[in-house]
Amino acid sequence: MTGRIFVLIGPSGVGKTTLAERAQRDGVADRVVTCTTRAPRPHETPGQDYYFLSLDEFEKRERNGDFVENEWIHGNRYGVLVRDLSRAVESGRTAVISLGYGGAQRVKQLWPQQVTIVGVLPPSSESLRVRLQGRGTKDDEMAVRLQAIDDESQRVHALADVIVVNDEFTTAYQQLYQWLFHGPTPKSSPDR
Repeated sequence: MTGRIFVLIGPSGVGKTTLAERAQRDGVADRVVTCTTRAPRPHETPGQDYYFLSLDEFEKRERNGDFVENEWIHGNRYGVLVRDLSRAVESGRTAVISLGYGGAQRVKQLWPQQVTIVGVLPPSSESLRVRLQGRGTKDDEMAVRLQAIDDESQRVHALADVIVVNDEFTTAYQQLYQWLFHGPTPKSSPDR
């Protein structure tokens, strides 16, 4: 049996990572381990929490095309290995991962039949502003993110196979949970 990958995309602060972590914690989806160049924290286990790489090793893997997506975050590199997503597909299990738009497109190109791109959107830009404030986002950064919400919403609708509006976390998670077991109806969303 071939596995499936559910890729969550959407604006920052909309709840993608929280949805993925809940599915992983509930045992309904595997976690895909991310590579990073940052140092391990005391409670982290290499290979389980992250693959901790030197900057040289990370850049070598980048040149080799080993990453489906990689980026700089707070002065460190982060990336998702193609081989780990391939293992998820080959294992016959389900994986859930949050990626950027470019990473989602690449994963869909590599495994068009096994990948479902789930667009996660806020019910409004005001609700996203409140979430970002709750995360301690600075006013100047928030203004940039909120200005980009319309563009991001259009990108999500263009790329996603299905859409979930994360108005209330439990409802959004229940919808994702159902899709993990039964498969989504293309371009389904709670308000359609």
